[in-house]
Amino acid sequence: MKNLDCKGAKSLWGILATACGATSILTATLGIPTSALAATQVFNCSAKGVAVEVSRLNKGTLRYSAYNIPTTMQRPDIVINNGKIRRNQNGQTVYRFINRNYRYDAVQDSGYGKVLVYKDNQLIATKYCGDV
Repeated sequence: MKNLDCKGAKSLWGILATACGATSILTATLGIPTSALAATQVFNCSAKGVAVEVSRLNKGTLRYSAYNIPTTMQRPDIVINNGKIRRNQNGQTVYRFINRNYRYDAVQDSGYGKVLVYKDNQLIATKYCGDV
């Protein structure tokens, strides 16, 4: 049986430690949450009074982030995880998020898109993207 060379393993651990350290420095210096580094934005909307982002996180879950305008975009005013994707009757992609008795639908349509807000299944707000 062949002996394993531990030097290779140590250098691999050194590389991983360096990479993790760089991530920590980035998140601490820039104020970016670690999960944001592994997120892919799938929907972006700037509407009157709000900016909305929908991102797919590294594990495939969806996250809804909304920022009240004016904003520095440093910290969202609301974050909801575990959204669902569906298609509506018009074939548009809808990213749906539930927070207690509120529902947020980010709709990708042929235009800029829109965000619909429901309370107790009743539409209370419609924000059209690009309507700034």
